[in-house]
Amino acid sequence: MPIQVSRAQAQFGYGPEGSIFEIADPLPGDYWAHPDHAWSPLISSRIPGLEGVWLKYEGSHLSGSFKDRIMSASVGELLAQQPDCPGVVVPSSGNAAVSAAALCAPRKLPMIAIVPMTVPVERLRPVIARGALVIRAGEGPSQAYALADRLSDALGYFRLYSTFASPWAEWGCRSLGHELAGQLGREITRVVAPVSAGPVLVGLANGLVEAGQALPQLVAVQAEGCAPIARAFRAGQAVVEPWIDAVDTKAAAIADRLAGYPQDGTRVLEIVRASDGSVEAVSDAELSAARAALLRYDGVDAEFSACAGVALLMRDRNADRSGTVCVITASGFKHTFTGDAPEPAPDTLLSAKVMAFLADADPAATFLG
Repeated sequence: MPIQVSRAQAQFGYGPEGSIFEIADPLPGDYWAHPDHAWSPLISSRIPGLEGVWLKYEGSHLSGSFKDRIMSASVGELLAQQPDCPGVVVPSSGNAAVSAAALCAPRKLPMIAIVPMTVPVERLRPVIARGALVIRAGEGPSQAYALADRLSDALGYFRLYSTFASPWAEWGCRSLGHELAGQLGREITRVVAPVSAGPVLVGLANGLVEAGQALPQLVAVQAEGCAPIARAFRAGQAVVEPWIDAVDTKAAAIADRLAGYPQDGTRVLEIVRASDGSVEAVSDAELSAARAALLRYDGVDAEFSACAGVALLMRDRNADRSGTVCVITASGFKHTFTGDAPEPAPDTLLSAKVMAFLADADPAATFLG
């Protein structure tokens, strides 16, 4: 179980024997209570079989992902404690770097992002465009974090992480729970969310409890090609071990070996089991089908990894959906703008009508789809 510390005592790092610190103070309203609207909308899904599921779409944030919740709390607390902070180092598979860059730019706070080599350069453009330096190194998040530790020590820069090593990561994600409690106005019985290290699901659950709701059943979802928490859950293990197999998935944002910080996964196991929930894994084929379904039926462009919860729910479309919330953690704009998007089967009848019209109206017009 985590060690409780006050907001004033919170600092970066793990405790004795790798223990996790969590902030005992409730998340203050200025990190989540917005006078006109919530940070992200709640959408009733129209995917066949998923009617009744509420989608908490986190792609509406400034940077396009839930990481804005983490970075807003982290940067706010950092600058309150250390106004003369010389700069920050952000290890990331993409979303945390974009979020941090969006918050650092207006503050003129120097930032260095370290991202795995597997992250396409095109998806780093939003980071570079905001003035951050980007280093590509290592196979996955674990190696990026290890290099970030060394670089932050060398430069004296603050570590802006989105794992449980930063107590502000889980704390900032409590805003999800507070918002959901206000948006639904009734009991939430089940929450399904993609998980890498896990602060998003743990923070959401703690936020719901802070808002006066009972702990719902929690379902964490990983990609089959890198699923250390799901593997430990299936095996009935009490602790998570790092993923030592090959990483075989396109879901880079949730493909974390947890090498060097497997206790993050163990924290997810603890709260999932306490909620009578589960940790599941989905295939890339299921993720692709979920992304296409979100676009086709709900008009939602979600990041590949962010579709994990929907992919799981689409497996059994006859299950009871009452009180279920599925978190869509990020926008798919980084995929779509680079041409990586589903291509649904065309409406042949409509296409024929349009082509017949263009033959007379504007023969030079180009027809797509």
